[in-house]
Amino acid sequence: MNMYTTTIIEARTLGEAWEKACKVMLTKGHKRHVAAPEYQTETLDLPMLIKVEKPMQEPRLSSLAEDSREVIEEYSKSYVFGYKDPKKEKEFEYTYHSRLRCYPDCKVRAWLPAVSEDKKDLTSQIREIIPDGKCVVERIDQVDYAIKIFKKDPTRRTVVLSTWIPYRDLMKFGPRREDTSSPCLVLIHPQLVDGFFHFFVVMKTNDLYNAWPGNAFAFSNLQKYMAEKIGVKVGTYTHFSISMQIYQDKWVEAKRKFKIK
Repeated sequence: MNMYTTTIIEARTLGEAWEKACKVMLTKGHKRHVAAPEYQTETLDLPMLIKVEKPMQEPRLSSLAEDSREVIEEYSKSYVFGYKDPKKEKEFEYTYHSRLRCYPDCKVRAWLPAVSEDKKDLTSQIREIIPDGKCVVERIDQVDYAIKIFKKDPTRRTVVLSTWIPYRDLMKFGPRREDTSSPCLVLIHPQLVDGFFHFFVVMKTNDLYNAWPGNAFAFSNLQKYMAEKIGVKVGTYTHFSISMQIYQDKWVEAKRKFKIK
């Protein structure tokens, strides 16, 4: 029987949610081998959806988490607002801040026909959109756009913030990608319902034991930031990782911490 099915965790706070999720993963996680070029390891892995009723209520960080509150707070600020020193941001191939608030896009990609039913080459199609054939890339602040949209139309259901750049992020073995990674965060789909701003986060993979506390803390801080700008209350926080995992080098430590034999 295949037990690799989506597991749902429900909790009132982020801290409680993480502890519940770790205990479930340590007892019911599916053993899965990872053979990435940069590392090979075993994991406990499940598709996991974590629903948090009050993401801004304490404890937002479990006392059992690996990182301190100070470290998590600093990480969260860099996620929402970027690093104070622009040079720091450029040290990374990408950051969640850069992908969400400085996303590179262009008119060609936005307005190119969905399919080509004739034999026009790509250059000809581009020139129909931009006469000189040059694609001008613009940096888009998706967070700011989303805030403006919700202020104008609070009923909007289709606001999606994306980090994914297919040409780069799918090309694991292409130029400049052999030794780099793609964003674990894929998209954020906020919903404004009855005056409450709910956050739905989707991640392709997520290190539950080490990274989830900081990720959820930062993502929900972005949720609060946006809610305040829109002028509404913070709602629920839902976090779905298609491949949530605990790496093998943490199994013994985590089981001891959560008193699991």
